[in-house]
Amino acid sequence: MKLVNLAPQFTDYPYLDKPIQRHLVETLPFKDFDKDGYEVPTPLEHLHYEANNVFLNREIQYHIAPVQEWYQDIEQSEHGLVLDHCMLLTRYAFAGDAKEQIQQVCQYNRPILQKLLNIKPKWGIDFSLDYVTHNVVMEVIHIEQDFDNIEEAQDAKERLEHIINNTDWYEGAMQLYRRRDEWINLSSDDHSDYKAQFFGWDRAFDNKKVF
Repeated sequence: MKLVNLAPQFTDYPYLDKPIQRHLVETLPFKDFDKDGYEVPTPLEHLHYEANNVFLNREIQYHIAPVQEWYQDIEQSEHGLVLDHCMLLTRYAFAGDAKEQIQQVCQYNRPILQKLLNIKPKWGIDFSLDYVTHNVVMEVIHIEQDFDNIEEAQDAKERLEHIINNTDWYEGAMQLYRRRDEWINLSSDDHSDYKAQFFGWDRAFDNKKVF
């Protein structure tokens, strides 16, 4: 495995302000709304992202979401240390003319669109690394953390980059494996926290609702 930082940057304007055609806001189905993450499965959100020229990545985890690849394993290793995914994420809120149009339609006959109006922007980091051989399959570390302001997100990004760049991941994986009796029977969250803290990160998963 050889990790390379692709140097993506968080957007400092996480807003969708250009409207789409009003009749689409009035009629398109609205379900499967993502209240926790960054996915854009609803046609209404999808079209707004496109209208505002926000790239929706379909390659990472096969989700439709505004995510950027962060680190890449240029060796594409499938044995030993294996990078599962590593990305930066942004959830956009509505503003300007787009928000005004949704408000009008919402008040008229679609209160369900309050879900869109109440989205709060957030930024996220996600790093998942495994160790895989014919005899061992082990998650080494998995960090997912959300932030409601870009300054905290940027600070966390830089701290995690320091860990990623300066850790001997093979030696770390071997140490974890030798200590597996300490974590293998923990609940999923405790298991992930144990490994995050082993590498100097406080909490593995810290996700924020979008409203």
